[in-house]
Amino acid sequence: MGEASVTGGGPPAAAAVRVLAVSRVVPAASSSSAGATAGEGRVKLCFFDTPWVVLPPIQRVFLYELPGVDDDAAEFPALVRRLKDSLAATLAAYVPLAGKLAHDADTGGVAVDCAAAADDPGVAFVEADAEAEGTTMCARRLARDEAHDIPAFRSLVPDLDARVLPAPVLAVQATRLAGGLALGVSVHHAVADGNAVWRFVAAWAAAARGEKPVSDALPAPHYCRDVARVPDDDELARRLLQMIVPNLPSTSLAVDYDFSHRFALERRTFYLSGDAIQALKRRIEALAAAEDAENAAAAADGTASRKNKPVSTFVALSALGWTAFVRSKGLGAGDDTYMVFMADLRARMDPPVPEGYLGNCIKACPAGTDAGDLGGGERGLLRACRAVQAAVAAEVEAAPLAGLDRWMERMMRLPFERMCNVAASPRFRVYDAADFGFGRPARVELVSMNNDGEMVLVGGREPGEVQLSVSLDPARMEEFKAHVLAATAPPAN
Repeated sequence: MGEASVTGGGPPAAAAVRVLAVSRVVPAASSSSAGATAGEGRVKLCFFDTPWVVLPPIQRVFLYELPGVDDDAAEFPALVRRLKDSLAATLAAYVPLAGKLAHDADTGGVAVDCAAAADDPGVAFVEADAEAEGTTMCARRLARDEAHDIPAFRSLVPDLDARVLPAPVLAVQATRLAGGLALGVSVHHAVADGNAVWRFVAAWAAAARGEKPVSDALPAPHYCRDVARVPDDDELARRLLQMIVPNLPSTSLAVDYDFSHRFALERRTFYLSGDAIQALKRRIEALAAAEDAENAAAAADGTASRKNKPVSTFVALSALGWTAFVRSKGLGAGDDTYMVFMADLRARMDPPVPEGYLGNCIKACPAGTDAGDLGGGERGLLRACRAVQAAVAAEVEAAPLAGLDRWMERMMRLPFERMCNVAASPRFRVYDAADFGFGRPARVELVSMNNDGEMVLVGGREPGEVQLSVSLDPARMEEFKAHVLAATAPPAN
């Protein structure tokens, strides 16, 4: 045992935690290791997985307020044992998460090797104590602060170094806090998207509560990539992989991308109530109706106003975040600006991909307009909504597989300094999914926020609530906050 800093690279230095033990968790023996490809030793990745091969892992931290866990010497080991036993049971169904990302000599690409290596089997499970170097992390403080304690959050998720193949797919860390517990999870994005990760977390939590990880409510995952392949999948994946990892078949995935700047960004979390969100959507729809009525009245032929598509929670909050980003950056007329979101294509494929697919089935979709259109006044919010709706209609509904051969070039041409992005979805009920038998978490956060202007939307703790977290240049954060709070404030009487 000794002290270690679980970093993940880049300044500022992460808060230190004391590592108590590192063990390996392997899938429990089962005669029915679930999944469409049970028993398959290697899962060949497909085109949808390829863009994520060299990017940082998905890292989430779950904070639990458990008074007394730091006083009772037996409680933390008991919680760890529950987490490890239930993880082993869950990995029996989610076999690729216990594997290694490896070079595939047959195709020249990358695959998941599900065969356990004798010297490095399964998943690394780190047990740690947050009391180190004379400091103690308090569960209550970390869970309640609006601003993220970035060094603390970084220290509560395990490192997952995938720069050299074979590389781990999943790592877990349980850290004893003052008055609670932190559970950190790092998952390689090339093996699972957000939908898949949350289904895994829900299955693991069910097993920890004494239920079955595979049930009618949580069917066995599918991880055979054949169900999510697109036309010319092998060729598209090969070309994209050659673009981002030109040194394959070497075992190195080291690239020139530098994500260290992400830790210099400030992060805040806002909790938007169901009532505030509904009021925001009604205001947007009223603006749309008023604008269309004005346009119809001004038309020489008296054309009736068009029927507007209802504004979804995702569209309303994405537009809110986009306009807040534009105003906080001081962008104006003549500046092209973009909001990129990830669309889940499971239901859009032909035939549809099973909901329980353990892999990536997402597409990056950019909505764009002139920043001047998103400027002062509420009409900017309306125009942002219409731009997002137009992107959904064109990129997801009309032609979900169009332009895949130009995916990377298209994204790289966007002006990063004028681009924000939205990750996850308000549909992800993360607080309900992560009850491991000791109550729902007090806070759930994505630690691996990489970009200036990255926003994360997930379902909140309260019914109808949505949690909005943002990573932003510290000099811009107060302006962003002021816009969000003003747009979601209760209407004046």
